[in-house]
Amino acid sequence: MSTLYMVRHGQASFGKENYDRLSKRGVEQAVILAEYFLKLGLRFDAVYSGAIERQKRTALEIIGLYRGRGVRMPDLGVMPEFNEYDSKAIIKSQLAELLDEDPALARELENIYTDRKSFQRIFEKAMVRWVIGRFDKPGVENWKSVKARVAKGLSAVMAENGRGSTVLVVASGGTISASVQYAIDTPDVTTMHICWQIINTSITKFMYDGDRITLSSLNAVPHLEEKNEKDIITYR
Repeated sequence: MSTLYMVRHGQASFGKENYDRLSKRGVEQAVILAEYFLKLGLRFDAVYSGAIERQKRTALEIIGLYRGRGVRMPDLGVMPEFNEYDSKAIIKSQLAELLDEDPALARELENIYTDRKSFQRIFEKAMVRWVIGRFDKPGVENWKSVKARVAKGLSAVMAENGRGSTVLVVASGGTISASVQYAIDTPDVTTMHICWQIINTSITKFMYDGDRITLSSLNAVPHLEEKNEKDIITYR
């Protein structure tokens, strides 16, 4: 059997002009995770991330800390298959119909990218419409496509890293939950509910053998819990 550790990126820059950058807290979370992996004695045979900045930066923080301690670490392999879905495009594509269904959401819309609660209320409603596949819009990647590319990425990682390998993949909440669905066949809406609970730098562990993959643990954050610090656990 081989082991695949799938990690969500550190906290990004919510409310900033460029969301796709780690916040100071996000960098701190990545370093804490790397320290935890080292404490466990984990050695990785391969490290991958998606192609978006917050994923790559998280992976590079982990690689850098390992190498700074004199521990061998492979170069980062970038795989766009693990990119997050485009939540802004999805929300925009669903917004007119959402407002028709619930005009009260117009108040939330005014603060969507500055207030986390306002964002979450609109985000959840839009994502449920999107994930069920009945409201797909031209030019916006649908959930079926996300699942297909994540499955392709997982198959490639497993094929490249055979029996006895230990692999790290830095991804995002959507692509981690799609991987969980690939392993245990959760329904689409349930998978999206899982996505909303994925914590920054949480660890989701899979075991695989050939093309068979099994979920071992989900969304674990022992590295953050042991710090016992206010606001160290984040979701966005």
